[in-house]
Amino acid sequence: MGKEEGQVNEENRARWGSHLEFLLAGVGLAVGTGNVWRFPYLAQKNGGGAFLVPYCIMLAVEGVPLFFMELALGQRLQQGSIKIWSGVRPYLKGIGIAQVVVSFSMTVYYPAVMMWCMYYFYLSFSNPLPWVESECDPTRADFECCKNDSAKHYYYVSALQVTSSISENGGFVNGMVVCWVISWVLTYACLFKGPESLGKAAYFTATFPYVVLFCLFCRGVSLKGAGNGIAVLFTPDFSILIDPNAWMDAAGQIFYSLSVGFGALICFASYNPIKNDCCKDSLFISLVNCGTSVFSGIVVYSILGFREATTGVEVEKAEGGPGLAFIAYTTAVAEMPLPQLWAAAFFFMMVTLALNSEFGTVEACVTPLRDFKMFAKMPRELLCLVVCCVMFLVGLPMCCRNGLYVFNLWDNYSVTIPLLCVGLMECIGVMWIYGMPRFLKDIEYMTGSVPHKYWQICWKWVSPILLIIVLMSSLIKKMIIPETYESFVGCKDSPAHEGIPGTENWNRKIAFTWWAQCFAALMVIAPVMWIPIYIVWKRNAEVVPIPYLQGMIDQGMVVEEKPFDIGYQVEKIKIIIFRRRANSGQNGQSYVVENTGAKSMNSNQSENNV
Repeated sequence: MGKEEGQVNEENRARWGSHLEFLLAGVGLAVGTGNVWRFPYLAQKNGGGAFLVPYCIMLAVEGVPLFFMELALGQRLQQGSIKIWSGVRPYLKGIGIAQVVVSFSMTVYYPAVMMWCMYYFYLSFSNPLPWVESECDPTRADFECCKNDSAKHYYYVSALQVTSSISENGGFVNGMVVCWVISWVLTYACLFKGPESLGKAAYFTATFPYVVLFCLFCRGVSLKGAGNGIAVLFTPDFSILIDPNAWMDAAGQIFYSLSVGFGALICFASYNPIKNDCCKDSLFISLVNCGTSVFSGIVVYSILGFREATTGVEVEKAEGGPGLAFIAYTTAVAEMPLPQLWAAAFFFMMVTLALNSEFGTVEACVTPLRDFKMFAKMPRELLCLVVCCVMFLVGLPMCCRNGLYVFNLWDNYSVTIPLLCVGLMECIGVMWIYGMPRFLKDIEYMTGSVPHKYWQICWKWVSPILLIIVLMSSLIKKMIIPETYESFVGCKDSPAHEGIPGTENWNRKIAFTWWAQCFAALMVIAPVMWIPIYIVWKRNAEVVPIPYLQGMIDQGMVVEEKPFDIGYQVEKIKIIIFRRRANSGQNGQSYVVENTGAKSMNSNQSENNV
């Protein structure tokens, strides 16, 4: 790039080694463990193949448009999330801070997934595998429970050593602490050099999972009962389409799996050159992400079909979330030839998927800090080390015996509601405050073409309305349904904890303690509160216009900018309503409308502005 475009900090900005590195890093950020264990479970739960209908619709009108918007915003302004939003308007800086706080919350608990997968990867080299029935200890009081479901018993009792409730800490699990340390060392090693190290790491971490998935697919579909498992996943039940919960699940899965709202996409795109077709990038990464979810579902459910054929455990009773990987899959793989090979391959794939998403989200915290003067002179290696150490210490309770409950608390409350709020404010900030005309000109200059009307309608109307619906539904659901979590109690024959009876599914729902509910509320408020704080605090701050690129000026692409004024927008709406009433009339009579706007606009000015 020439110096004429240096107004947006392009000359000194770190860069990807190649466009392929950006695509791989973007795919790695979007594709995570949720594609393997969350999507298949949601599909089977919500009508099988029929779930693809709301899933694809939400992808088209919510996921891809917001993904495209974030890439375009980061590529145009070439900065981290905080400085981008403070540049758009000072009172929107809270959006950037909210994104950093949400990313911080995510990176605190998400390494727990990598920690568990790393521990099981280590166990996969044992012969025999430690979770098979033959390894049950006959001297234990819960021997009968272990024989009934050895994989579930090993997961709760031996691997995580789970306590009876979130209030009972139980101390650290040594194996988990070691894996926690290794997971953060790997994270730091991947991001300490910025896009230079991120891009190089992505060549392996973004491609290796697909090699393993393909191998597992070839093996899975050749197993006895695989066809039945795949049929359960994709047999459509179209009656589910009238269930609003199916649409909410589809919207949530699309929004979170694409990593929209964390600020990581903005940071990744800011390392691209100005002239780059971010529209094609967004389509490519989004489709690869969703295609991976479907392909992973085929792989997992073919193996679950084999489990049903060999153990009698029905596919429909497969656990959701982590249980799908650590209980259902491990049960099935123990019955396969060369179980150590397939177990090691699967869990190493899960480690790379988790690592991809983790270091990308940590980058969303580091990049905005680098844009501030107080951190700009600090070596990036040192800043990354400080950030990783803070996150390491905050998330260390995940290594305790009640860590599974702490993980569920973070997972349920720290990201869901805040991310929806951030996504909604992004749409409002870009389309209604930064302005659609200028945003379209920016994209035209970067990509060479004006975005299609489809994108414009989604950005300005469809996506915000959907986000409002999903947000309100989520809030209502959390207010109606009591806040509970599943506590491990063991089987009926021999309960895991003294004085607490076991259950058929080994878990029972109990209410969160008062301090856990307060902490959950704090996790929701902590990111979102910055948005109204800055709107009130900086509402009268001087707006410094974002300079146009010299190339845009030379090509005559500059558009007229009008400051966003809430009172003025309300006045415009009133004029529209009055004129519609005047045109329609009432009882055969026409209204005579006198325009007495707050800014004393004459009728011609009002008509032009409207």
